[in-house]
Formats: sequence, structure tokens, C-alpha cells
Amino acid sequence: MFKLNGKNALLLTLAGIIAGSLSITSAAAEKVRLVNTGKHVDNLIHKVDINKLSYFRTDYDYLTKPSVLYKHNMYQTYKLKKSMKLTDQSKRKTVTLPKGTVVAGMNDGHGNLINVNSTALSIQNQKKVFKTLNNWRLSYPLEQNNGGAKQPYTRNTAFSYQSLATFPFLSVKSNNRFDVGGAPLPFISVTADSQLVYHTKGSRFKPTRYVKIKKYKRTHSAVTYYLAKPIKGVATQKVKSGKTHLYRVTLKMGNVFQAFFNSTGDSDGYNITIDNGRQAFFFPLGYLGSNYIRPKMGVTGVDYVSPTDEKIAAAFIQKLY
Repeated sequence: MFKLNGKNALLLTLAGIIAGSLSITSAAAEKVRLVNTGKHVDNLIHKVDINKLSYFRTDYDYLTKPSVLYKHNMYQTYKLKKSMKLTDQSKRKTVTLPKGTVVAGMNDGHGNLINVNSTALSIQNQKKVFKTLNNWRLSYPLEQNNGGAKQPYTRNTAFSYQSLATFPFLSVKSNNRFDVGGAPLPFISVTADSQLVYHTKGSRFKPTRYVKIKKYKRTHSAVTYYLAKPIKGVATQKVKSGKTHLYRVTLKMGNVFQAFFNSTGDSDGYNITIDNGRQAFFFPLGYLGSNYIRPKMGVTGVDYVSPTDEKIAAAFIQKLY
């Protein structure tokens, strides 16, 4: 993580953006021990509007003293005012997104995109990115001054709520944990064209199973999607809709937990379970979540949170209630 001088805002290293609060170990699967934090912490986090969970990934420079909280978020949504060329880290190949494309990504504070979340793109654009750039969860604009973050996407849809992607990346909850950059757990995502996608472990970020979301409902504690047909890997309930049937998917917050790696005993931070019937996914709560939760649990030592960091996290998260 580094900070540029003058008017430039904080930029995260690409590795840090990808990893978030997940520890990077090896590309191979590793068994982890899942430990719930308890009802007290659950109740605190459950006060947060589930539609605003992605705000936990807001850009937070915890290395500066005092720490600084920015308005940038890797899941902020935008509508491109002009076409944009995307590339991978090597910059050897490019893919062009047309004008009007809806994207989610981190901005630099000056109207430019630093990266684009491939899993939040429409199915058509995801396939294009995967075919040309291979297995990249994040793609990168070829031009630094690209203007891609000048027009927020303001429509509330199954994909985006208040210009923030709702569920761009929910991993399956499991006691197997993987290197995020190498071999991820299966995960689901909601795309810009309102498709619910299940990404299998072997395919990594390629959209393999996806179904159109026909309608949706949002409440403070749950998001419900109604699919055109069931999708393997996601718990659905067949319900009548007029003269036909749809398949209901309900996602709501469950236990807050930590995953401890068996090889080292280290924790990857705090995560919120997203319950889906008998299936469960999870969303990392990042540094903001950790700085909010740890003081409530009396955690000290290497996990000590300064009063300033605690205050920043509490003030931010309580606005999400």
C-alpha cells in the first residue's frame, strides 16, 4: 500500500485489493478451523443493512498514523461514458468494453478506474474477458487517465444498490480455505445484467452456471432473488408466479466467524456468514470490520486496535445501520 503526494488519493497495491482480509498462504487448499465470535458480535453486525455490506470494502489506509478512511470502494458501480480497453497485469492482451457498460471497481479519486471486477461484468463481457485475459478476477484499464469513474451507476437493480454492487463475490463457506489468487473456493456473484452466477472451483472466474434474476426484493435483513430456473449449488424454493413458477433464493446474514489456519494458527480476520437455506456463503469484513469487532471482544496483543482506529470504524459502520 502506498500514498501519492499532492492531490492523488491513496492507492492500494493490487495484491492487497485482491486479498482483502484473507491471508495469502499457498495455492493449495488448506484446512481451517471456523470459530464463531458469539451472539454479541452477531447482533452488532446484524444491525447493518445487508444491502450495504459491500461498504466494508471501503478503502482504508491503516498504515498511516493516524489511519485514514477514504470514499473509494472496490465494489462501487459506474457506467462508462466512453469505451475502455482492459488488460491483465502483463499488458500483453486487451479487451474493449463499449460505451455504456456497467462496471464495478476501485477509483483513484479523480474520476479514473484503477481496476474492474471481472465477476461483476455482464455475462457477455465476462466471457470476453475470460477468453482473452484468462483467469483474472480483476482487470485493469490500459490507460491511467481513463475517465471510467466519472459517471456513477445510479439505478437500483438486482446487481447494484445505491451505486454499490450488492453481492459481487460470495465464497462458499467451508473449512477448506484457498489462496485467493490461485485456487478459490466456489463462489456466487450477481452480474451487471442481473444474472446469478455459480463459479465452480475448477473454472475459477469463468461463468459456468448462471440464471436470469427475474425479480428481486430487498429488506434490511435479507435479499431475495426470483430466478427463471434453479441453479446447481444454490438453495432455491419453487414458488408460483402468475401462471408459471419461479425459484426463490433468500440470502440473509448469519454468524460472524474467524477462520484459523491449522498450519500456523493465524486468523484471516472476521467474516459474515450469508445463509442461503441449507447452503452458506461468506463475505470478508476487512479491516473496518476487524477494527470494529476486536475491541468488543477484548482482543489485545498483536490484534490491539487503537482508540482512533476503533472510533473511525465504529462511526463508519454505524452509519450502515
